[in-house]
Amino acid sequence: MTIFMDVNMYLVFVCCSLVSVSGLRCYQCLSSSSLADCSKTSTKLTCPQVANSCAKISTEVTSDYFSIKSYSYSCATKKMCDDATEELKMCEQMKQAGYKAECNIDCCQGDLCSTLVSLSVTSVPSFLLLPVCVILTLLTLSR
Repeated sequence: MTIFMDVNMYLVFVCCSLVSVSGLRCYQCLSSSSLADCSKTSTKLTCPQVANSCAKISTEVTSDYFSIKSYSYSCATKKMCDDATEELKMCEQMKQAGYKAECNIDCCQGDLCSTLVSLSVTSVPSFLLLPVCVILTLLTLSR
């Protein structure tokens, strides 16, 4: 369990502790609620020179006695992404041990390449609402 928190904290620590910056920009945030919540508070960060990737990490491990949730966007190196992917195999072991576990890491290269997650309402094309409006208007007028 702590390895998931360690991975997230490691990524944030590395990004904050290095002074030299590269041209890569990534979103940065950390939340214990959801990726959507994290997205709402995200900032655009110019990455340290060693970072060549952006990462989106989500970890959820729950049992009858505890719940650990961690969501983050940050700068990363390819090695950090590769190592984190290996570490996240522990998620499968957690599932086999009877815990409910969902762990994901998505790394990408390019400015602001991590797609922010947002809560959205599915939009209905306005032409589909026209018949509903006409029917409601006719019902109202007929009273």
